[in-house]
Amino acid sequence: TSIKGAQGGYRLTRMPRYITVFEVLSAIETSLFEKTEETVENKVSALESAMQSFVFEPLDNAIETSLKKITLYELANEYEKQREDNDFMFFI
Repeated sequence: TSIKGAQGGYRLTRMPRYITVFEVLSAIETSLFEKTEETVENKVSALESAMQSFVFEPLDNAIETSLKKITLYELANEYEKQREDNDFMFFI
């Protein structure tokens, strides 16, 4: 959870190492985790069922599992590392 700040930002109510990327994206990008709608007409329900159980559900589960393994703390550290690696300027 978070508290809305005076400048329009948010203040975290938990330490970044305890907040996952999944939690953040679930809160601000709800459409990312909506269940997949039917992709074929009702007359091909066996195909729809196969697509759901063998494609969409495993894909949804894999994305959720991956995002739950990454914390804001880890993401911020990686950002800093990438920024430092790209800040070198060489003069020849």
